[in-house]
Amino acid sequence: MDRFKGVLIWIAIIGSAIFFFNFIERASQTRARVSINTFYKLLDEGKIVRASVSEGRVVFKTSQGQSLEVNFPKDYTDDVMEKLLQKGVKVNTLSRGAGSVGWLISLILSWLPIILFVGIWILLLRQMGGGGGVPRNAFSFGKSRAKVYIDEKPKVTFKDVAGIEEVKEEVKEIIEFLKDPARFKKLGGRPPKGVLLYGEPGVGKTLLAKAIAGEAHVPFISVSGSDFVEMFVGVGAARVRDLFETAKKHAPCIIFIDEIDAVGRTRGVINIGGNDEREQTLNQLLVEMDGFDTSEGIIVIAATNRPDILDPALLRPGRFDRQIFIPKPDVRGRFEILKVHAKNKKLSKDVDLMMVARATSGFTGADLENLLNEAALLAARKGKGEITMEEIEEALDRITMGLERKGMVLSLEQKEKIAYHETGHAIVSFLTEGSDPVHKVSVIPRGMALGVTQQLPIEDKYMYDKKEILAKVKTMLGGRVAEEVFYGKDGITTGAENDLQRATEIVYRMVSSWGMSERVGPISIRRDVNPFLRGGTEVMEVSEELMREIDEEVKRILEEAYKEVKEIIEQNKEVIRAIVKKLIEKETISCEEFAQTLKLYGVSIKTPCKEEREEKKEKELVK
Repeated sequence: MDRFKGVLIWIAIIGSAIFFFNFIERASQTRARVSINTFYKLLDEGKIVRASVSEGRVVFKTSQGQSLEVNFPKDYTDDVMEKLLQKGVKVNTLSRGAGSVGWLISLILSWLPIILFVGIWILLLRQMGGGGGVPRNAFSFGKSRAKVYIDEKPKVTFKDVAGIEEVKEEVKEIIEFLKDPARFKKLGGRPPKGVLLYGEPGVGKTLLAKAIAGEAHVPFISVSGSDFVEMFVGVGAARVRDLFETAKKHAPCIIFIDEIDAVGRTRGVINIGGNDEREQTLNQLLVEMDGFDTSEGIIVIAATNRPDILDPALLRPGRFDRQIFIPKPDVRGRFEILKVHAKNKKLSKDVDLMMVARATSGFTGADLENLLNEAALLAARKGKGEITMEEIEEALDRITMGLERKGMVLSLEQKEKIAYHETGHAIVSFLTEGSDPVHKVSVIPRGMALGVTQQLPIEDKYMYDKKEILAKVKTMLGGRVAEEVFYGKDGITTGAENDLQRATEIVYRMVSSWGMSERVGPISIRRDVNPFLRGGTEVMEVSEELMREIDEEVKRILEEAYKEVKEIIEQNKEVIRAIVKKLIEKETISCEEFAQTLKLYGVSIKTPCKEEREEKKEKELVK
């Protein structure tokens, strides 16, 4: 309805302008009317050069450029035309009503370019104004595109934000200031002008900003950093000014700028073609943040994934005083986030959210929401009335490893080799102290992998000791060693490429970065990425002698690990064959099934399944 009214207003304005200017033009071109005697006198003197004759009226032009008009009785029209022709005057005859038609055509032809120009102008303003209807005023492109939530304040509260308890405690001070600014002012304290939330995508930066506004019960003004940047220089700065003017009208309030790196990048970086518009916008933002008074009750909250590229002037005290890192949630945080997202979903009683939390190490809040959503879609596709653990496991496999490649047909020989490869990984993990527990082993092709051995740590790890790192390396080598033991050196496959790459990279870091080699010593070599080399290859600044020594040490560690893994595989050939047979039949076996087979053959397990390890921990806690 508002758009229709805007269109009518613009049509009325354009139409009025056209008729107004046409009226002025016609008034300025009004012809003088002369008497019949004067007309004949001019005709006899040969001063009439052109005439248009209609019934009872002659419009003529003299040799001096005058445009005159004379009226005759209608009966004399033919006589007048004959006399004009006798004197050699160029005569046009107009039928009744032709004058009005000619005027209309002339009007259209003269005003058509102006109408087209105005139409293009309106379309341009609509594009610059965000694509709504016709702009409310001709300069609306200088207005901020911020969404202002006043009556409908964000309904999100801290109850909807889980997994970042430390961050929530940090921002509670902002809420207290917005609720009672005078309390801070009495003590001479200056509340923060700005808060920068940074972290990886999906950790909950935007959600936290909405929760702050929801808890403080103040208006929430949301805008994206890209909304400021336009092709016309000065538009972004104008929008920044308008944004802060809007905020002052609704103070106390929160301004939230999402993806601020779009406008807040470091100035002075060489850029072909330059970017004056972005720099002007950033300068205006710096001025506005430095200029407004915190007593007005305005807090600017910004979010970014790239704090390293922001301009230093934006991060100094007095602008973004607080810089809060939002980490990925730990296992307890993931459990709390899963509980929040599970509120509106029908979960089966067999669903263990804590187990899901342990299985999703490195997942963000957005990833966890997507996991439960994928599980819900799978359950609906199967016609189930609730989400079971089966759907969650399948959704997790789909997200982490890719879609199941059901169309891939493998021969029995290929499937057997894949089974030996994956069983090699798993049994080395079971029999090596310091390994992460095996969750399941599968020979179902997913994504780029033909099979997978999935390991799940009991808890999130933020550092690893040398024993745990070597256990990882040995587990990675288990697949290649199993191929060699059961098929000989000529029977090894290309399937171990990624395992060898990762194992070699880890050992290089042990020797050159983490100081875990007695031969090389406690050194850490600087590793720079050369952007001119293909793929941004890492370049080590090191002498040739030391690099040769590092290479020799890496090779020695890998060969010793390979030898130890080979001993494990050769000592357990019989149980490996039994597990491979079961794996080919079932395609996927769990940790418990794997461990049960090992126990039947009397194999002593050093890394039990996570359930057994959890029970041991609980018993220790009870003691």
